[in-house]
Amino acid sequence: MLGNTKQKTAINAVLSPYSPQQFSMCLSLAAIALISANVNAAGIGEDQTALELPSLEIIGQSQSHLDHIPGSAFVIDPVTLERQGPLSNKDALRTVPGVHIVDEDVLGRRINIGIRGLDPRRSARTQLLEDGAPIQLAPYGDPSNHYIPSSKRIERIEVLKGSGQIMYGPQTVGGAINFVSPAIPKEFGGSLSGAGGNNGYYDTHLRLGGTADNVGLSLDYIRQESGGNRNGQHQEVDDLALKSLIKIDDRQRLMLKGLLTHEFANMGEAGMTSEMFRQNQRTNYLLNDTFEVRRYAGQALYEFDISDKIQFSTNMYGNYMFRESVRQANDSSELNNCAASGVEISEQNAAQCGNEQRPRTYRVFGIEPKLTFLHNSFGVKNETTLGVRGHFEWADRERYVGNAGPRELTRGTINNRNRNRHQNNSLDTRAMSFFAQNRFFLGDFTLTPGIRIEHYEQDNINHVGNKSESYVKTEALPGIGTTYNGIDNVTLFAGIHRGFAPARIDDVLSNTGVLNQVNPEMSLNYEAGIRTTPTPGIKAELTYFRIDFEDQIVNVPVPGNDDFYANVGTSVHQGVEAGFRLDSDQLFGTEYNYYLTNSYTYVDAYSDSSVANREDPGDTPILVAGNRLPYTPEHLVNANIGMETPWGLDIRFGVQGIGQQFSDTENTLAETADGQRGIIAGYTLFNASANYKVNKNVNIFMNGYNLSDKKFIASRIDGIQPGQGFQMMGGFKWTF
Repeated sequence: MLGNTKQKTAINAVLSPYSPQQFSMCLSLAAIALISANVNAAGIGEDQTALELPSLEIIGQSQSHLDHIPGSAFVIDPVTLERQGPLSNKDALRTVPGVHIVDEDVLGRRINIGIRGLDPRRSARTQLLEDGAPIQLAPYGDPSNHYIPSSKRIERIEVLKGSGQIMYGPQTVGGAINFVSPAIPKEFGGSLSGAGGNNGYYDTHLRLGGTADNVGLSLDYIRQESGGNRNGQHQEVDDLALKSLIKIDDRQRLMLKGLLTHEFANMGEAGMTSEMFRQNQRTNYLLNDTFEVRRYAGQALYEFDISDKIQFSTNMYGNYMFRESVRQANDSSELNNCAASGVEISEQNAAQCGNEQRPRTYRVFGIEPKLTFLHNSFGVKNETTLGVRGHFEWADRERYVGNAGPRELTRGTINNRNRNRHQNNSLDTRAMSFFAQNRFFLGDFTLTPGIRIEHYEQDNINHVGNKSESYVKTEALPGIGTTYNGIDNVTLFAGIHRGFAPARIDDVLSNTGVLNQVNPEMSLNYEAGIRTTPTPGIKAELTYFRIDFEDQIVNVPVPGNDDFYANVGTSVHQGVEAGFRLDSDQLFGTEYNYYLTNSYTYVDAYSDSSVANREDPGDTPILVAGNRLPYTPEHLVNANIGMETPWGLDIRFGVQGIGQQFSDTENTLAETADGQRGIIAGYTLFNASANYKVNKNVNIFMNGYNLSDKKFIASRIDGIQPGQGFQMMGGFKWTF
């Protein structure tokens, strides 16, 4: 099998009609895979079982993979996930150095992830993947996140930062996170788990799978329900995953996967005013607000070992996603302006206010052939990866507003009764990406230069304003990194790369019909660090990083246009990340394993822009150069201590610390009446878990989050949003 190769993707999605040239380009890429399947290769690679598919990974499982990655890399392995028993993937990701998570929902299906001081809002600055396939709404046009796979059907999580991430675009500023699904077992079997707790929490998971001859099949079904962080909120999710892995012969493998996810939640986006929060930190007058997601996704990955030194793979992916919010208010500033009654909103008149609906539909399709081969050019050992990706997006976003008449709550229907259509925008994207990377093995050194070229075309249409615009962008994104393994059990690494973030729909196409001609946001990313396992039982990593983020798209109101956006923002993100793990059974040979894990992040993230901020053209300009960026705590700590016994008991106690944050670029200290500005105080949370293996087939567990029921503000975007309160849950897992 080839060394370090990753990036994947797959099939499914509904293809809208396109021009013959665009459709033929897609078919040409697919033809490469079909032709390759009939190649009569001279060499034979390693004997692979039908259950192995390394192209799903972006880091890999062996230590040798980490030895040659020229940047920060972190893997949350199956043992850690089982030991921690996270309520969701957000709890698991909090253990990763450099990662900041902002609470939104208890089940963690809409995680807000910020890496190295980048804006966590909707995880738009992080490339999110599942088995190597992008999972954001529309990676180029609207990279918001409204879907994360359940931690119940994830085997491990890979987090890659540094120059290596240019292989996984288009978002290459912050980092790439890949959620890897479990391998299909060789023997037929499965598991059934159930859990319940306070706040209306329950979780059931059924897994079945096995292999017959050269075909493996698996099925996962998950049903989750929970209350929210505020009174009257409720969230329910159904998740079905089907996966097949076919061993065509000793050299060829094919994976097929299908996913269906449905979420319905009684919760909106508007937060609380300051007065509401003071009176009751769980207040929620917007009891009629709803949010729904329906997502259908497919993936196909084909691997062909042409010889023991050459591997070809083709990945196809696609998804259809419908998301809709029905809301009474968009943010806390509207809570005192109920147009229907002219009085402050209350439980008695809340149903009369707002009546806004935002249905949005996204379709995504992509195909990515890739070739990786070993050779001895230039007199040294090399590993070269070459690839190309065709990617297509179709996004349709509508908004209906009306204050008269009742709300239609029928799920899955777009109803504009008694509403006026204020927004009807479409964004079609056609993208081609080319990437190449060569790893030179120079004794104890490896040198890894690479480049990614992004070329994309977009058609923006504002159907309400009867305006449209098309544009073409091409960017070259080089990177280079190196590792040194000349010291026993130590890897030194350093790298630099060009980061890239396409303009979002909201930045390009305003609600008033104005089309802003903006460029992608760019960055220059540096990092250097050390990974070490000085002795069995101790692992550590220390990394220095710096991101010079430029051409950021910011709102610059001008006379006659409050929705004018331009590439005038700049910021600097620099700091240190540290991770440490100790296991006493390996270090001292103890019968009981006493373990300690710790991650720490220091971030100095500040605005470097000379442009003054103002909300309206007539406002007094405010210079923000040197101010800290919002939602970037200076300090992040996550520490866990635990004990693992030889008779099956594992107990863990954890501490999570978040430093204070600003909520705006002006670094406003005093809290405003609408709650949207002001300091966000730091806080410390205590968590615990216990797992007991009754026998080889039965496991019981209990997890607690925020044990002291600490009251804290998670966010001020759209008003005050409280963080998750005390949560306790217990359950069982039966393996058969």
